[in-house]
Amino acid sequence: MIPPLAAPVAIDAGPTIGAAHWPDGDTSGGGQGQDVMGLSCGNMVESYHVHAHLSIILNGDALAIPSHIGIVDTSPTSDCFYSLHTHDRSGKIHVEAPEQRRFTLGQLFAIWGQPLGRDNVGGMPGLPIRVYVVENGVAYEYAGDLAALEISSHSDITIQIGTTIAAIPTFTWFGD
Repeated sequence: MIPPLAAPVAIDAGPTIGAAHWPDGDTSGGGQGQDVMGLSCGNMVESYHVHAHLSIILNGDALAIPSHIGIVDTSPTSDCFYSLHTHDRSGKIHVEAPEQRRFTLGQLFAIWGQPLGRDNVGGMPGLPIRVYVVENGVAYEYAGDLAALEISSHSDITIQIGTTIAAIPTFTWFGD
């Protein structure tokens, strides 16, 4: 059974959503400026610019998605950006790319350097995992390959790890 939708939370101002669990930025095994799953790191290009939201909930508690996933310090005064990245701990995923194409949750996790599978999400193995997607106000359970889950404009992706959640979180923001 799919849990009901929670009241939307506005994330325009970039509030931290959830408790800190991971450090900000990519892990040493993630994107450090090299190409990752077909995505390069360079100047931010916004020909295609949309947003989605990711929530990870462990045993009923929301965990903050780190800031600066996919943003790499290349020198003391400059950064490179992957087309998939985060700016804050709100869980908002920025898709800023030179062209519209298919972007996936697997690409985001590979850039971040965290595992993503039905048996381990974000370094938390051994617990049951369910994934819910909300698009246009309609929720469904995603039963496919987590790495293949497409990140689409204004979708809310919730990864439930462990115990069942009471409601699926939803979010609002201005613009794309």
